[in-house]
Amino acid sequence: MRRLALLIFAVVFVAGLSARQTFDPRDLSGHWDRSTPIVSFSNVPGSGRGATVEAPFTAEGKRMNDANKPGYGPRRGTTRNDPLGRCEPLGLVRHLSTEIVEPHNTFEIVQLPNRILQFFEYRHDWREIWMDGRALPDPKAVDPKWNGFSVGRWEGDTLVVDSVGFDGRSWVDKFGYPHSEDMRLQERYRRVDAETLELVMTITDPVVYATPWSSDVKRMKLNREKAKRWDEQIYCVPSEEFPFQRLIQSGNTLPEP
Repeated sequence: MRRLALLIFAVVFVAGLSARQTFDPRDLSGHWDRSTPIVSFSNVPGSGRGATVEAPFTAEGKRMNDANKPGYGPRRGTTRNDPLGRCEPLGLVRHLSTEIVEPHNTFEIVQLPNRILQFFEYRHDWREIWMDGRALPDPKAVDPKWNGFSVGRWEGDTLVVDSVGFDGRSWVDKFGYPHSEDMRLQERYRRVDAETLELVMTITDPVVYATPWSSDVKRMKLNREKAKRWDEQIYCVPSEEFPFQRLIQSGNTLPEP
């Protein structure tokens, strides 16, 4: 009887292990939790990611960066103007850089025949990636959006997403790095195994950065258990957020009460 129980356990264990190791590299659906450092877009000074490299600012980009007063990173201070503290939308790049620690450092990907939907748990935001072969709109012909306009395609087993049409008021991360409405973003997603998704982003924004600026490799782990729970609905509510910021004396620029 004991041998039979051990045999059954071994069969179930091996079957489970095989299921976890077998995956479709073009299936990115599921809940993905960041497993690499959050907060900053790249390995900039103060990010704590080994060798650091400062962003390739233009003169205008340096001016814009100096005007941003973050509450995080090496430039944090007692006076801040972080859009996050005013309940403004975070914008796509800042969502992808990941704002917050576990258990909310997560997004969900839903794949449909002609679109991919991406849901960000923190601030309960979402974006769509069109996969039907359409071209990106002319950024000058559309109103800028917080999450831009995105189209995707497959290059082998890498999902390549190109986006334009961003609202220039958002930051790319908590460190206060800026972008303009001329920013173009490319995301490259690669599922390297059954449990791991990798993302590298590249910003091309000649107003702010002299050359294209790429992120570090951001890694996410598949969270199968999250799909079994009710979704988190984390909104920024001004009637709650502003009194809290005043209570803790955050120093963030807020609307008059």
